[in-house]
Amino acid sequence: MSRATRENLMDAAVRLTASAGARGLTARAIGAEAGVNQALIFYHFDGVEGLLRAAYERATRAMVEDYAAALEKASSFADLYAVGEQLGARSRADGSAALLTHVMAASHHDALLASAVADALGVWRRVVADAVDRVVAAHGLEGTLEVDALARALAASTIGMVTVDALPGAPLGETMRGLDPLPRVADALASRFPRALARRIARVAGRGQSQSTSAAVAPPDRRA
Repeated sequence: MSRATRENLMDAAVRLTASAGARGLTARAIGAEAGVNQALIFYHFDGVEGLLRAAYERATRAMVEDYAAALEKASSFADLYAVGEQLGARSRADGSAALLTHVMAASHHDALLASAVADALGVWRRVVADAVDRVVAAHGLEGTLEVDALARALAASTIGMVTVDALPGAPLGETMRGLDPLPRVADALASRFPRALARRIARVAGRGQSQSTSAAVAPPDRRA
């Protein structure tokens, strides 16, 4: 019964976030939506913020589990993009995009929510990084790209587009749809990219980074 009550309250919070926004997220409204006494929110979650944190963590776990398998099968940038599109469509439909928007906004003033967001983004980054690493290796571009940095950028941009696309009226249109040609172009270019040239770029990039680091730590010339 206790677990069922927790699930019911989290479901109610997600529905209210999608339908009424942040102003609708009161203990009284959530309790009414769930059909239970609002005191149960404080009993199970120590308040509305704790409930939102739990609902967000649950949504993140579910998405990672659902999309990890799809990401494991990705062998191209187009495959990665397709998974992102599926994620966006699902999160808009089930209200989790609206929940994410509220949680991220509230995390600026709530250390526990901020920690939950950081943990969730870390999970996504690791899953995406593994997929990006495989795609880069499949194209023979190992060493030419900083995989972890690219994974962080892809995870952040996807989450940003998902939350923007979920805004009422979609003020920027379907932002992910606008990127539709780019993954195929990236795959086409990568497939025609000579591996020897890729290795040369990696060596040049490595030397450039080394020189930049040396310049940064070199003592200033005081002869001037």
